[in-house]
Amino acid sequence: MDGGALPTAWPSSFPELATERLRLRAPLPRDAAALLGILGDPEVTRYHNMPTLTTLAEAHAALERLEQRYTGRDAIRWAIELVEHGQMIGTVGLLRFDFEHRRAEVGYEIARREWGRGLAPEAAAAVIRYGLSVLGLHRIEAGVLPENDASVRVLQKLGFLEEGPRRDYLYAKGCFHTFRWFSLLETDELPGTAR
Repeated sequence: MDGGALPTAWPSSFPELATERLRLRAPLPRDAAALLGILGDPEVTRYHNMPTLTTLAEAHAALERLEQRYTGRDAIRWAIELVEHGQMIGTVGLLRFDFEHRRAEVGYEIARREWGRGLAPEAAAAVIRYGLSVLGLHRIEAGVLPENDASVRVLQKLGFLEEGPRRDYLYAKGCFHTFRWFSLLETDELPGTAR
């Protein structure tokens, strides 16, 4: 694909994606309790740029923000649902779209009870494939706090290359944070796929 605008329009309806173990779908108001259970866990939000949720109202507000960001063409954030029991166990998405330069960032979080099962890379791989093949992205980025080893392993598993630090890149929770910065290009090989 040559440069310029993305080859396809923003999806007219929220795209659903599927993997062997997961269904990725639009977050819904009924997900508020599950989202509170996930983002209300300080271990899950430890490296997150948003505060730990404490009430159902905050979870509803977070879901409304996701919908607004989708409508505003700034983010597509999927609810991650386990096929085996249909429960929401996290979110994954593409955000901070830069259409002129065909890039976006990827982000994800998984409920602590599901850690260690390879679900984050499975969900992120589906979203990355969608971004590269359907939305026509050329570059997908990810920023990780230096001590977030688990997220670094997810990105490395997905074939991301580390580009170096972005010093004091984000102000959150009362201070500036330096990020380790990673990227994947459409010309790179996503492990487990042939593009």
